[in-house]
This record gives sequence, C-alpha cells and structure tokens, in this order.
Amino acid sequence: MEIITGKVNREFKGDIQKRSPSKDFFLILMMGALNTITPISIDMYLPAFPRIASDLNTDIKKVALSVSTYFLGFSLGQILYGPLLDRFGRKRPLYIGLFFYLLATIGCAMAQSIEMLWVIRFFQALSGCVAAVAAMAMVLDFFPPDRSARIISLLILILGVSPLLAPTIGSFIIAVSSWRFVFVTLAIVGTVVLICIAFFLPEGHQPEINFSKNWLAFS
Repeated sequence: MEIITGKVNREFKGDIQKRSPSKDFFLILMMGALNTITPISIDMYLPAFPRIASDLNTDIKKVALSVSTYFLGFSLGQILYGPLLDRFGRKRPLYIGLFFYLLATIGCAMAQSIEMLWVIRFFQALSGCVAAVAAMAMVLDFFPPDRSARIISLLILILGVSPLLAPTIGSFIIAVSSWRFVFVTLAIVGTVVLICIAFFLPEGHQPEINFSKNWLAFS
C-alpha cells in the first residue's frame, strides 16, 4: 500500500509541476462553479415565495418549509458522498448526483402542490450536495498542501458571494416569467456544469477498490 501511495504522490506532484497557471485557473473556476450550485439552489427562488404560495394555494410559511427540507437533504448528502467520492473517484458520483439533481430541479418546476415541492426539494438537495462535497475534496487532489488552504478560502468567498447574487437573478426571472422558470434556469446551469465536468475536468482521485474493506477494518 505504501508503495502504491508513493507512486500516486509522485505522479500527483509531477502533474502539479506540468500544469500551467491557466489550467490552475480553470480548475479553480470549475470547483467554484460546483460550489455555487447549493447556494443558488437555496436562494434563487426566495423572491418567488408569494408567487409560489398563490399558485399552489398555500401560504408563504408553508413555502418556506421547502428551504428546511432542502437543508435536511443537504445535511444527509454530506454524510453520504464523502465515502462514495473516495470509493468510486470524483467524477462518477458527480455524474450520478448531478443527473438526479437535474431531474429533481425539473420536478420542482412541475410541482403541483406544496407537499410535492417539499419532497422534491429534499431529493434535489440530497443529489446536488455532491457538487459542494466534491469541490472541496478536489482541492486536495489538484493542489499541494501549501496552496490548498488559499484555494479553499477562495471557494468559501465564492460561496459567500453567490447568495447575494442569486436572489437578484431570481427577482429578474419572476419579473419577466413564472416562478417555475427559476428552476428551469437552475436546471440549465446544472446541465452546463455537468457538461464541463464530463469534457474538461480531469479525474482527481482514482477509485479505491479496497476502500470498503479498509473502512470495515477501521470501523
């Protein structure tokens, strides 16, 4: 195991030395895009609460519960995706998680009752959470320890700016269209991110075949 780890580390360090600053910037941009999926999913539809309440024949307090169900799904997703990203590599869980995130986001746009919106928002968070978890994990995949803290700080800054912009974008959307188009916009953003991951983002961590055995032994 130590021999394999040493080989991986040497390949990793060599890859760092070969990368140009433009490639580093692109990697940070990709991780930043992944990190924004959660905050825009939470905040972009907030200005649409009155429209949603009116359309689904409910009150704003019940609409606000869809935020709580999202946080519940996000919390459970963080526990789920950590081991999966180590066992199967970074990209495969990203593909699956973001695919179901897109389905759930479209489902939110088609919700016909507030109860349906609660349930679909839970699954939207549970699946989309993979983006935030993978973004943080890939910092250590692509950057050495002396740079990783700075990159993580930058991602947290992006995470803090996103909630400031998302409601503004959501307000503009509902001013010219239906609240349902907010979720259509989220689906479009998620599709673009998924395509970029498939074609441009390298695999930062190879699948660990013996991960389940090691995890059981540790337990």
